[in-house]
Amino acid sequence: MSNNFKFPKKNNLEWLRLLFALQVMTMHASEHLDFSIPQVLQNFPGVPAFFFVSGFLIYASYLNAPGFHYFQNRFLRLFPGLLFVTFGSLVVVVVAKGVHFLFEHSTIFAVWFLAQISLGQTYNPIIFREIGVGVLNGSLWTITTEILFYLIVPILALLEKRFRHAVLVLSILSFVTYAAGPSYLNQKIFGAKSVNEILSITPITWGWTFGLGILSFRYFAKLSIFMPYFLWLLLPMVVMISMGEGVLWGSTGNRLGLAYFVCYVAIVLWIAFELPPVTLSFDLSYGTYVWHMPIINLMLVLNFKNFAMVACLTLFLATISWFLIEKPMLSLKRNSLRSLRGEKF
Repeated sequence: MSNNFKFPKKNNLEWLRLLFALQVMTMHASEHLDFSIPQVLQNFPGVPAFFFVSGFLIYASYLNAPGFHYFQNRFLRLFPGLLFVTFGSLVVVVVAKGVHFLFEHSTIFAVWFLAQISLGQTYNPIIFREIGVGVLNGSLWTITTEILFYLIVPILALLEKRFRHAVLVLSILSFVTYAAGPSYLNQKIFGAKSVNEILSITPITWGWTFGLGILSFRYFAKLSIFMPYFLWLLLPMVVMISMGEGVLWGSTGNRLGLAYFVCYVAIVLWIAFELPPVTLSFDLSYGTYVWHMPIINLMLVLNFKNFAMVACLTLFLATISWFLIEKPMLSLKRNSLRSLRGEKF
């Protein structure tokens, strides 16, 4: 696709991303705070949709501002907010164990802190196992995957210059790994971790969702011809939901079937570009996503299992993060796709 391709300047990507983050927050809260939620919420998971939209927008961002500016923009979008929530997570530790606990295990906390703000978000020292759910911020595994996506995008762009279908081929290979993982990649390595568990936080497993986003960007002009009819894909989705789990039609949780996911993201594109745009002056999606698990852990430490409080505190901290940290940092970005608005994750 040409760098001069013009997207609709107004769309609904921003509030869609917020809905994805709220879905993840609600799912985790229901699991850990012991309350039930409608089944339909499980049929539209936020994490795979995040990856799809990230592929769509980040690839576009790279073509718009390649080289140093691309990495600068990605750093400014991700790491300031990540640094903020990492400090914030320590508050949960202090409430649960006291300030002295930080000093008694200062080396472990230093290693954990560096891991959280680099590529080791899944590192979880044993000293956290008795705090809340046992992991301070387990949702951050997706940040590891997202950072790896950032690093891979320039390579994909280079490969596509030599082999036009590189993204498609790699996406197919990724889906094969994703589909085969639970059944054929359960060999234990590195102690208790299986091959499947390790790959499940990498683009090797999730690359097909990201790749589908890239392909949707590349062929957006052609897709837009059929996009007004994408809403009809809700019908086969309903049928697939009734069929139970399967590689093609699985419809519950993050492990979606291929056909179901294609229909799902088609609906996402329809909402984003066919419905009348609702423009927000703020973006709370990232803050909501990274803050909800520390808040859930805090509620468990305080033995106060209240979802309304989780939602209010999470959105409050997401608002602080946006206006005091994320927005000022985003103002430093160069040549970003600001008109897309949803790219700010």
